[in-house]
Amino acid sequence: MSDDEGLEEWNVMAKEIVSMYKAVWVEVEHQFPTLSAEERVRICSFIFPFINNVFTMAANEGFMEDLAKTNGKRKKKR
Repeated sequence: MSDDEGLEEWNVMAKEIVSMYKAVWVEVEHQFPTLSAEERVRICSFIFPFINNVFTMAANEGFMEDLAKTNGKRKKKR
């Protein structure tokens, strides 16, 4: 993978993360229109760490798959 492909992959992932946060914010505004902005921020502050965990798990899963492939290739060469 070239540097440009790697950078493009990171850009796509960043856009997906931002889209997820925006979708949560829009949904909180839709579900709780009578709450103050401060209260909606508190709700989002509760939800956002779960989104972080989902993306972290997805990134780690890809890393672990790459690691397994690399380790598998090394074992075959020996």
